[in-house]
Amino acid sequence: MGTLWNTYAFYVLYANIDKFDPTKYNLDDCKLTVMDKWLLSRLNTLIDTVDGYLDSYSIPEAAKALQSFVDDMSNWYVRRGRSRYWGKEMTQDKINAYMTLYTALVTTAKTAAPMIPFMTEEIYRNLVCSIDKDAPESVHLCAFPEVNEAWIDPELEADMDEVLSIVTLGRACRNGSNRKNRQPLAKMFVKADKALSDFYVEIIEDELNVKAVEF
Repeated sequence: MGTLWNTYAFYVLYANIDKFDPTKYNLDDCKLTVMDKWLLSRLNTLIDTVDGYLDSYSIPEAAKALQSFVDDMSNWYVRRGRSRYWGKEMTQDKINAYMTLYTALVTTAKTAAPMIPFMTEEIYRNLVCSIDKDAPESVHLCAFPEVNEAWIDPELEADMDEVLSIVTLGRACRNGSNRKNRQPLAKMFVKADKALSDFYVEIIEDELNVKAVEF
């Protein structure tokens, strides 16, 4: 779970620079972006999935679900939103980014604690105990996270999964034709059951450096 540690280190680096204190904000009051809502939806779907696997002693499946989420959190959510943490001012968007990532890291630590006890303990102690003296002194004394159904958006997750698949296939097409990503392309054709909204299309165009996507 080196990716989890790297994502945690990323948060700690910028939170320390900004002296960010998550106890001063409430995630429910934040005006979240689509990417924030997607990560929180994935997070709560993960809790339900891992809980089900652990209940049936399906440990490898639970570990794979955690790894998939951590990869998406690091290589998609954080990578695409790094610039949100760079600004000097503590804007509302920056607060949203911090609170979303903080929530995801702490909840992931609690969810993964049975499988990676020492790393999750370090993450929990630094992110939670250092700022909340009333919190349980160990991640292993915390209750397993509860699913927040209000955060789950199956359609959003499905659309983002399609975006990820399109980007992956697009990169494969570029590699297969020996066209580097820095070389802009005029148009990309995508065969799909439906066209995605402009928000997702812009992500695809940005990721693959194409000027237009046609479904």
